[in-house]
Amino acid sequence: MFSRSTPAAPPKAKPGRPASPGLSFIGPETLVSGDLVTAAQLHVDGRIDGDVRCGQLIQGAEGVIAGNIHVGEARLAGTVEGTVSAGMLIVEASARILGDVAYETISIEAGAQIEGRLGRRSALALGDDGPGLIATPVSFSPAGKGASADGRGLFTLPDPAAAN
Repeated sequence: MFSRSTPAAPPKAKPGRPASPGLSFIGPETLVSGDLVTAAQLHVDGRIDGDVRCGQLIQGAEGVIAGNIHVGEARLAGTVEGTVSAGMLIVEASARILGDVAYETISIEAGAQIEGRLGRRSALALGDDGPGLIATPVSFSPAGKGASADGRGLFTLPDPAAAN
């Protein structure tokens, strides 16, 4: 009835795979004030007032980043007010970048707006410390849409004839 047998060995644990970075999501109702750093993929549909550093950035058409961006890969469709440094950069037609852009590989869809200088990171000798470019301030804020004189929400340059 009862026999002397050795207990069964517990099953060996399977080797774990390295933890892959997850996904962080900034929803359209969210405002982040301050710098954001993550190894994860970041999806931004809200607003970030600060610098962003991540492995992969996806910005929705309504997303706003008011700060510098340093990423491995980025797909930008919203507004960026600051410099962008990316290994691979895709700028969608709805994107508006107000600052300089450093890249290794870039794709710009027709209709995208970039108010700044473009340059390859290797030509600019940028390291991993982030962009060495300086954003040129402009009088634009997505919060003030429709507040411009032309009613289109775009910034306007002063009329030289009006200065006299």
